[in-house]
Amino acid sequence: MKLAENGKIIGAFLIDIIPITGIVFIIFYYFFGFKELMNDYYSDKGNIELRYELLKNRGMIRNISMLIYILVGIFLDASTIQGSFGKMIMKIKIVDFNENRISLKTSIIRNISKIISALPISIGFIWGLFDKKRQTWHDKIAKTLVAERN
Repeated sequence: MKLAENGKIIGAFLIDIIPITGIVFIIFYYFFGFKELMNDYYSDKGNIELRYELLKNRGMIRNISMLIYILVGIFLDASTIQGSFGKMIMKIKIVDFNENRISLKTSIIRNISKIISALPISIGFIWGLFDKKRQTWHDKIAKTLVAERN
Protein backbone atom coordinates (compact mmCIF):
# COMPACT_ATOMS: atom_id res chain seq x y z
CA MET A 1 0.00 0.00 0.00
CA LYS A 2 1.29 3.42 -0.92
CA LEU A 3 0.50 6.09 1.66
CA ALA A 4 -0.84 9.42 0.41
CA GLU A 5 1.60 12.31 0.22
CA ASN A 6 1.15 15.18 2.68
CA GLY A 7 0.45 17.62 -0.14
CA LYS A 8 -2.45 15.52 -1.39
CA ILE A 9 -3.88 15.17 2.12
CA ILE A 10 -3.70 18.93 2.69
CA GLY A 11 -5.13 19.59 -0.77
CA ALA A 12 -8.08 17.28 -0.11
CA PHE A 13 -8.78 19.01 3.21
CA LEU A 14 -8.75 22.45 1.55
CA ILE A 15 -10.98 21.27 -1.32
CA ASP A 16 -13.49 20.07 1.28
CA ILE A 17 -13.36 22.78 3.96
CA ILE A 18 -13.17 25.97 1.86
CA PRO A 19 -16.58 25.52 0.16
CA ILE A 20 -18.22 24.41 3.41
CA THR A 21 -16.89 27.40 5.33
CA GLY A 22 -17.72 29.70 2.43
CA ILE A 23 -21.34 28.59 2.33
CA VAL A 24 -21.73 28.88 6.12
CA PHE A 25 -20.10 32.34 6.01
CA ILE A 26 -22.42 33.51 3.22
CA ILE A 27 -25.47 32.30 5.16
CA PHE A 28 -24.32 34.16 8.29
CA TYR A 29 -23.32 37.22 6.25
CA TYR A 30 -26.62 37.65 4.44
CA PHE A 31 -29.20 36.02 6.71
CA PHE A 32 -27.96 36.37 10.29
CA GLY A 33 -26.73 39.98 10.40
CA PHE A 34 -23.01 39.24 10.15
CA LYS A 35 -22.66 41.82 7.35
CA GLU A 36 -24.04 44.60 9.55
CA LEU A 37 -21.98 43.42 12.51
CA MET A 38 -18.80 43.54 10.42
CA ASN A 39 -19.65 47.00 9.09
CA ASP A 40 -20.40 48.26 12.62
CA TYR A 41 -17.19 46.77 13.99
CA TYR A 42 -14.94 48.13 11.24
CA SER A 43 -16.42 51.61 11.67
CA ASP A 44 -15.85 51.47 15.47
CA LYS A 45 -12.96 49.07 16.18
CA GLY A 46 -12.63 50.37 19.72
CA ASN A 47 -16.07 49.06 20.70
CA ILE A 48 -15.38 45.98 22.82
CA GLU A 49 -18.98 44.72 22.65
CA LEU A 50 -18.90 44.72 18.84
CA ARG A 51 -15.55 42.92 18.91
CA TYR A 52 -16.99 40.31 21.28
CA GLU A 53 -20.03 39.74 19.02
CA LEU A 54 -17.83 39.53 15.92
CA LEU A 55 -15.57 36.93 17.54
CA LYS A 56 -18.56 34.98 18.85
CA ASN A 57 -20.12 34.85 15.37
CA ARG A 58 -16.80 33.96 13.75
CA GLY A 59 -16.43 31.10 16.23
CA MET A 60 -19.94 29.91 15.45
CA ILE A 61 -19.16 29.92 11.71
CA ARG A 62 -16.00 27.88 12.39
CA ASN A 63 -17.81 25.41 14.65
CA ILE A 64 -20.75 24.88 12.28
CA SER A 65 -18.32 24.41 9.36
CA MET A 66 -16.37 21.81 11.34
CA LEU A 67 -19.57 19.99 12.32
CA ILE A 68 -20.69 19.80 8.67
CA TYR A 69 -17.18 18.64 7.65
CA ILE A 70 -17.34 15.88 10.29
CA LEU A 71 -20.86 14.75 9.34
CA VAL A 72 -20.04 14.60 5.64
CA GLY A 73 -16.83 12.72 6.44
CA ILE A 74 -18.66 10.10 8.51
CA PHE A 75 -20.76 9.01 5.55
CA LEU A 76 -18.27 9.46 2.72
CA ASP A 77 -15.27 7.82 4.44
CA ALA A 78 -17.33 4.64 5.06
CA SER A 79 -18.91 4.70 1.60
CA THR A 80 -17.69 2.86 -1.48
CA ILE A 81 -15.78 5.99 -2.54
CA GLN A 82 -13.79 5.77 0.74
CA GLY A 83 -13.41 9.47 1.28
CA SER A 84 -14.59 12.98 0.70
CA PHE A 85 -14.86 14.79 -2.61
CA GLY A 86 -11.47 16.35 -1.96
CA LYS A 87 -9.96 12.90 -1.45
CA MET A 88 -11.55 11.69 -4.70
CA ILE A 89 -10.11 14.67 -6.60
CA MET A 90 -6.67 14.14 -5.04
CA LYS A 91 -6.90 10.36 -5.78
CA ILE A 92 -6.55 9.25 -2.16
CA LYS A 93 -8.78 7.21 0.16
CA ILE A 94 -9.35 6.18 3.77
CA VAL A 95 -8.47 2.57 4.59
CA ASP A 96 -7.84 0.30 7.58
CA PHE A 97 -4.42 -1.28 8.14
CA ASN A 98 -5.32 -4.09 5.70
CA GLU A 99 -6.23 -1.54 3.00
CA ASN A 100 -9.92 -2.38 3.30
CA ARG A 101 -12.82 0.05 3.31
CA ILE A 102 -13.58 1.21 6.85
CA SER A 103 -16.85 0.48 8.63
CA LEU A 104 -19.40 3.12 9.57
CA LYS A 105 -18.41 2.64 13.23
CA THR A 106 -14.73 3.27 12.43
CA SER A 107 -15.70 6.28 10.32
CA ILE A 108 -17.73 7.72 13.20
CA ILE A 109 -14.77 7.26 15.56
CA ARG A 110 -12.35 8.77 13.01
CA ASN A 111 -14.45 11.78 12.19
CA ILE A 112 -15.58 12.63 15.71
CA SER A 113 -11.94 12.32 16.80
CA LYS A 114 -11.17 15.21 14.45
CA ILE A 115 -12.36 17.40 17.33
CA ILE A 116 -9.40 16.08 19.36
CA SER A 117 -7.05 16.68 16.41
CA ALA A 118 -8.25 20.27 16.23
CA LEU A 119 -7.37 20.95 19.88
CA PRO A 120 -5.19 22.93 20.66
CA ILE A 121 -4.07 24.83 17.56
CA SER A 122 -4.84 21.83 15.33
CA ILE A 123 -1.77 19.99 16.60
CA GLY A 124 -3.40 16.62 15.87
CA PHE A 125 -3.69 17.51 12.18
CA ILE A 126 -0.15 18.93 12.08
CA TRP A 127 1.11 15.69 13.71
CA GLY A 128 0.36 13.85 10.46
CA LEU A 129 2.98 15.92 8.63
CA PHE A 130 5.73 14.39 10.77
CA ASP A 131 4.36 10.90 11.44
CA LYS A 132 6.06 8.07 9.51
CA LYS A 133 2.63 6.67 8.50
CA ARG A 134 1.28 10.20 7.99
CA GLN A 135 -1.39 9.52 10.61
CA THR A 136 -3.15 12.38 12.30
CA TRP A 137 -4.40 11.87 15.84
CA HIS A 138 -7.86 10.95 14.55
CA ASP A 139 -6.28 8.35 12.23
CA LYS A 140 -4.34 6.88 15.15
CA ILE A 141 -7.47 6.75 17.32
CA ALA A 142 -9.51 5.05 14.57
CA LYS A 143 -6.61 2.91 13.30
CA THR A 144 -6.92 4.24 9.75
CA LEU A 145 -4.56 5.38 7.01
CA VAL A 146 -4.83 7.70 4.03
CA ALA A 147 -3.63 5.81 0.97
CA GLU A 148 -3.25 6.41 -2.74
CA ARG A 149 -6.11 5.21 -4.96
CA ASN A 150 -5.23 2.54 -7.51
